[in-house]
Amino acid sequence: MTQCAILRSPMAYRDFHQPDRSPSEQSSEAVGAARSLSTRLVGGSMAMRRAHGEPPQLKGKWLFDPIFSDSDFESLRQWCSDDDPRPLVVEVGFQRARFARAFCEANPDIRYMGFEVRTKFCQDANEWLERGGIENARLALVDARECLPLLIEPGTLDCLYAFFPDPWWKKRHMKKRLVSNAFAFEVSNLLKDQGILLIKTDVQGYADWAETELRAEPNYDVNRLADASAGLPLTQRERKCALHGRPTWAIEAIRNTRVSNGVTASHDH
Repeated sequence: MTQCAILRSPMAYRDFHQPDRSPSEQSSEAVGAARSLSTRLVGGSMAMRRAHGEPPQLKGKWLFDPIFSDSDFESLRQWCSDDDPRPLVVEVGFQRARFARAFCEANPDIRYMGFEVRTKFCQDANEWLERGGIENARLALVDARECLPLLIEPGTLDCLYAFFPDPWWKKRHMKKRLVSNAFAFEVSNLLKDQGILLIKTDVQGYADWAETELRAEPNYDVNRLADASAGLPLTQRERKCALHGRPTWAIEAIRNTRVSNGVTASHDH
């Protein structure tokens, strides 16, 4: 992986791969948006990490660094491109990819795109996929919340899975929770009509939270599933919960059909 040029000025988070600009050329709204998002992102915003961080030493056939490597970023964007007719499935927080490998083995004709913020999990996951001979998966070391709209075109995503996300127990940390109305809205723009956003958790309070946040987004039909496995391969966490008799919950949000001509109904967020 080649290290790309490091940006030195603050930038709006959606523009971090664009040519560098001076602060005077940026609007206060854009800078404010970047700072606001960075308080919720694990490790901070991509622009700030490029400007002040050190590139991680990543090794792996299917492991990519879209923050520090422009070539990796472009490779992932091509992988997610609508030019490829295969279904596109995203998992946020794949950990060591036990689910990813089983899912890709069972569905060789899909494209799997995984996001994880922990370097060790990324390395372990890549090794696990390579050992399994998986060819239809790509892994990215980045917070998905910022990168998703940069890589995926609106209305082209088939499914997004977020299994057992960090519940961020403390009140002052709740803003860091993955599931929020803002996240739900962003994902709804990426999903195809009838596309699925599926959340799993073993924390009932988080399940209630997620369901409330998703129901607040009018672009979805939301259901709490009776079968918490949702008919999918079990994650490592689910296996442990089953072993110890702990319940799990699954909340499914199905993307409503768009109003007309592929244009989503607009509303404030």
